[in-house]
Amino acid sequence: MVGTLALTLSGCSSSTKTPSRCVDPGTLKVLDAHSCSAGGSGAGQWYYCGYGTTTASGGTFSKSAAKRGGFGCPKGSSSGSGGG
Repeated sequence: MVGTLALTLSGCSSSTKTPSRCVDPGTLKVLDAHSCSAGGSGAGQWYYCGYGTTTASGGTFSKSAAKRGGFGCPKGSSSGSGGG
């Protein structure tokens, strides 16, 4: 019974990393992570909790808004390339 409870609770734990992808802020076109990194071209911004493989949608540029009080992204959101 204790093992079952432990497995159940571990499935509910939230990750400290918010799903993100690098996108062009004007077009929402998904870019490679290097475009958002400190040494990159600087053309992109991190976009949190969105979906889409070539064009992002359903997310936000605000990491704090994506955290939703510490509960993470809404169900159905996924990450493209990690970072942020």
